[in-house]
Amino acid sequence: MAKIVYRRHDRNEMPLMPPEKRKKTFDEYALGFPVNVAIDEAYRCILCKKAPCIPVCPAELDIPKWIEQIQKENMVEAYRIIRDKSPFGAVCGRVCPQERQCESNCVLMFKDNGLSVAIGALERFAADTVRISGLPFEEEKAPETGKKVAVLGAGPAGLSAAYFLAKRGHKVVIYEALAESGGVMRYGIPPARLDRKALDFEIELIEKLGVEIKTDHVVGQTITYGDLKDEYDAIFIGVGSGRGKTIGVPGEGLIGVYTAIEFLTRINLYEAFKFPEEADTPIPRGKKVVVVGGGFTAVDCLITSLRLDNETHLVYRRTRETSSARDEEWDHVAEEGAILHWLTQPVEIIGNEKGEVVGIKCIKMELVPDEKGGRPRPKPVPNSEHIIECDIVVQAVGQGPNPLAYQDIPNLKIDKWQNLSTVDSRYRTNVEGVFAGGDVVNGGDTVVRAIRHGRDAAEAIDEYLKTGKWEYEEE
Repeated sequence: MAKIVYRRHDRNEMPLMPPEKRKKTFDEYALGFPVNVAIDEAYRCILCKKAPCIPVCPAELDIPKWIEQIQKENMVEAYRIIRDKSPFGAVCGRVCPQERQCESNCVLMFKDNGLSVAIGALERFAADTVRISGLPFEEEKAPETGKKVAVLGAGPAGLSAAYFLAKRGHKVVIYEALAESGGVMRYGIPPARLDRKALDFEIELIEKLGVEIKTDHVVGQTITYGDLKDEYDAIFIGVGSGRGKTIGVPGEGLIGVYTAIEFLTRINLYEAFKFPEEADTPIPRGKKVVVVGGGFTAVDCLITSLRLDNETHLVYRRTRETSSARDEEWDHVAEEGAILHWLTQPVEIIGNEKGEVVGIKCIKMELVPDEKGGRPRPKPVPNSEHIIECDIVVQAVGQGPNPLAYQDIPNLKIDKWQNLSTVDSRYRTNVEGVFAGGDVVNGGDTVVRAIRHGRDAAEAIDEYLKTGKWEYEEE
C-alpha cells in the first residue's frame, strides 16, 4: 500500500539558539532541521518537471531530484546528487542567499502564501546527515590520466576546481598561502554561521579523491610560476580577493582601525577570542565598535564583534532594503543587540593625542532616484553631521586583489583593478595553460558563484589537457 503523505502549506522555519545565549558563544546558532521536520519540509516540494528554481541557482543543482531523495529518506543519495554539481552542500546550505536565488523562484511562492520550500535548510540537512551518520561516503573517479594541475588558492573556487579535476582522473596539487585551507569560508565566515566540522568534512572528501593541499605555500615567494610551469600541465588561479578595502576618509591610520579581512582573520583563523590563554593574537573585547558597510561581510563583523562583548554599531549609507545582506541576518544581529544606523555615511575617523580612535564623524543620507533608472543614489542631508563614540572601526566595504600569486607570470593580462577579469568564457587567461576563477576574476561575489567558476574551469581544463587546443577568446 502506497504511503499517504499530507503536504503542509506553511513553511518549517530553522530553529535558532536564543539571542541571549548565542551572542555569548561562537558555536553555530542555526541548529538545523531534525529528521522529521526535514522530511516534512521536503514533502512540500511538488517536484516540478521544469523546475524554475534550478536556473536561478548559480550552481544549477538539480533541486527536485535531491529533494525527492529526502522524501524517500535516502539522504546519502540526496547528498551524492548535490555533489554532482557542488562539493560544498553543507557550506552553501548555510551561507547562500537562497531567498534571492533558488527559493525566490519556487512555484510555492505563488501557491502557498508566498512560502517557498526551505531549499537551503534541506541542502544543509542532507550534507549534515551524511557527516553525522559516520557512514562511509565514497565517490567515483575516472582512471588516472597522468596529467597534473596546480591550483593556486584553497578557497571555494580552487577547491571546487580541484574536486572536479580529480574526479576526471587528473592529479591535483593545491598551493595555499595560509596555514589552513578553506579560503573565505574559513577566514571570512565566522563559526557562528558556519560550523567548522561541516567545512572540514567537505574538504576532507576532496582530499579523499587524491587532491593534495600544501598550506603555507606563498606562490610568488616560496614557489614561482616558472617552477609550476615546469612541473604541471595546467594552472588554475583561484586566490580570491584577500586584501581589505578602506572607506577613504581621514583617520584611517589611527590605532583601532581595521579592515574587515584583518578583523575576521584574527578571529576565524587565529582564534583571537581565546587570547591570551590559548591564542597569541589579541582582539578588542568590551569596547565600542563601529562596523562600516551593508553586505555579508559587515554582518559577519557584527556577529563576531557582538560575541566579544562589544557595544556594536553598524553604519551604512543606504537602507536595509537596498543592502546586499539577507533580511534574516539583520534580524538576527538586531536581536543580539547590534545598533543599526541606516542612511548614515562616515566622513572622518576621530582620534586622540595618542593616535587612538575615539569616535567616527558621520552625516545622514537620503536616497534619490537615479537619473538613468538604476539603483537610488545616496545624497548627503545638509547640517546632519554627528559623532558616534567608539574605540574600534571595522571597514567592511569590500575586498581587493592580492596579485602576488600571479605577478611573475610573463605577459599575463590583468584589468585596472589588478583582477583577472580578462579571462574568456572558458576561464582561460591570455597565457596558455593558465586559467582563473572566483573572486580574483569578479572582484568578490558569493561562495556559490566561486564554486561554479571552479567547476566550469575544471571542465575547460579537462578539455585542454585532453586535446592540447588553446583558443583564448580576445574581447
